Amino acid sequence: MDEDGNPFPTTFLNTAPNFELFVSKYSDMESFKTFLEQQTFVDKVLSEFDQLGQPTQQPMQQKVWSAKKPEIMQMWQNLRPDMPINITPMSKTPGGGGNQSYGEDGIRITGSWPFIASVLGRLKEVLGYENQKTKLRLVFRGVDKSRSSPDKNSFVFYMNVDERGHGRAGRPNKLEVPTI
Repeated sequence: MDEDGNPFPTTFLNTAPNFELFVSKYSDMESFKTFLEQQTFVDKVLSEFDQLGQPTQQPMQQKVWSAKKPEIMQMWQNLRPDMPINITPMSKTPGGGGNQSYGEDGIRITGSWPFIASVLGRLKEVLGYENQKTKLRLVFRGVDKSRSSPDKNSFVFYMNVDERGHGRAGRPNKLEVPTI
């Protein structure tokens, strides 16, 4: 409470969009605390999204961050459905040994063909990454039945984006088709 007896700080009152809606939804301090905890999590996720592509270093002894299911559900519900799919091409491996996909932007879908097809049908925007500058690295294969249910046909689909190279060493340059 502030000095006037308001349960919400004056700075919050001046900056909160749709304050009347907020007050009707969070009328007691426990609800306000819950709101702040949820908002803090959402702010953290948005901050990490904004820092996409910026290198981060974590101390070796620090445990890797992991969200709990309620946090994931809250974050997922708060995502805008019209957000464009933003994929960063894989980083080059030091020493020139190709690219490693671990920890890079990508998609992995496992399960039955109808499930994979239904998800891919909603991701057609990703096809735009097959262009002059980048290419899609795609893998689609069956799953080893000895590691899954033998009476089930399961598959795995992987997708990453890679920068286009300038051709392999020793390979002749691609001829351009002359225009008339």
